[in-house]
Amino acid sequence: MEGTQNRQTDLNTIRRRLLSVNDRERLICVLEEIGNIPVALSTTEDVTDGTGLSMSFSVICTGVSVTNGVMCLTGDDGFTTVQLNLDTVRRVHSRPSVTAGGVSMKLSLKNGAEFLLMFHLEEQEPAAK
Repeated sequence: MEGTQNRQTDLNTIRRRLLSVNDRERLICVLEEIGNIPVALSTTEDVTDGTGLSMSFSVICTGVSVTNGVMCLTGDDGFTTVQLNLDTVRRVHSRPSVTAGGVSMKLSLKNGAEFLLMFHLEEQEPAAK
């Protein structure tokens, strides 16, 4: 029971830290510290790269890492990799998710693109034996 209580305390601490993010520098600091929390990144609308290619995507991962200001996500499938240069982030808006099980962040980039970064912070139910 104590392990469950400690895990819930850890999740609440992480939730508070994520909700305090309001700029790129704070986002980088928190991402470097939180470790392997399930996270999803998706576009809020179709993104164009300036060549006429228009796309949208969503990737679900077991964690996120930051190296030299680049956020790296590897999909649960082990093949999909997304990297986002955090220097391109203009604004960060964090808020509790609708399910209260996590934190969502809207990242607005300098080129006008917007992404939704969602951290899953619910305690997992133990598997039935």
